[in-house]
Amino acid sequence: MEIQLEENIPLNDEDLKHIASMEEGVKKVLPMVLGGSIFLLMAFTALLLKDHFADFKYYDYILFVGAGFAMYGFCYCFAWLVMSYDSANWKKDKARGKNKLISVVINRDKTEHAEYLTFAGPAKKDKIRIRVKPKDYSRYSVGTKLTVVYLKFSKEALELTEI
Repeated sequence: MEIQLEENIPLNDEDLKHIASMEEGVKKVLPMVLGGSIFLLMAFTALLLKDHFADFKYYDYILFVGAGFAMYGFCYCFAWLVMSYDSANWKKDKARGKNKLISVVINRDKTEHAEYLTFAGPAKKDKIRIRVKPKDYSRYSVGTKLTVVYLKFSKEALELTEI
């Protein structure tokens, strides 16, 4: 069995739209999700402290609200770092294009966030782990020979075809 890898294939308009939708999807929802989560956490904390609010002074309320803003800021900064990393990978993918690999599935991984197929790479003992859609993960088992078109840096499958 011969493993083939074609690199730096230019992206078409559909691929560029897919990358743009991934970028925008996270950026739109993130502030609202973080705000709602922090609000629920602060409401739960207020519920636990309800008997002690009578002893609070004005600066205690300011500290309580400030702690909520600080928590939001910390979580937003952390999420911004993750989004920056993903954006940098998508930018590199836009510049360098996609790859096409003809190989065999050698492993399947499932995490709480995504499903991955691991393919044999062109070099000996080389492995390429690519995130796939749940339907593709369940369809292909270990040992299946596939042609996969994927984004090199973000490691996401765009197209899978069984050979």
